[in-house]
Amino acid sequence: MRIELEAGHFSAVHFIAEHERCEHLHGHNWRVRVEVEGEPDRRGMVVDFLELRAKVDEILRRYDHRVLLPTLNPLVELEEEGTGVRVRAGHRTFLFPAEDVVRLPVVNVTVEELARLIGEELAEGLRAPNLRRLVVRVSEAPGQEAVFEHTLR
Repeated sequence: MRIELEAGHFSAVHFIAEHERCEHLHGHNWRVRVEVEGEPDRRGMVVDFLELRAKVDEILRRYDHRVLLPTLNPLVELEEEGTGVRVRAGHRTFLFPAEDVVRLPVVNVTVEELARLIGEELAEGLRAPNLRRLVVRVSEAPGQEAVFEHTLR
């Protein structure tokens, strides 16, 4: 049986190094949907929607209203500077308040990488023996989404 949840959203700023248009600083209202497959448990539930939403909310709160920065891109330099983070990417330099920055272990902050990161973290929190599969969909705009699929157990 498959359960689907319109799990939440977050607003964040990012850029994509070496992308003609998206190299400019810009933001999205990212939307996250989650599917879980498995057998109903003794309560007749595959997963408790409230528990699943709480787990997703915990993840998304860390990204919401932040600047998302890649840490694995050799063309992007991040440097602590006082209470800020100086970012050099190509011919651009930014200085952001450190409290507004989220460093992500990705080459670029893309919808694909966000789907993977959110999916992997969510999979760690879903340890019920009745669950078989997790699908996380992240969209950055209508019709533009990435899908991460993970086998549980």
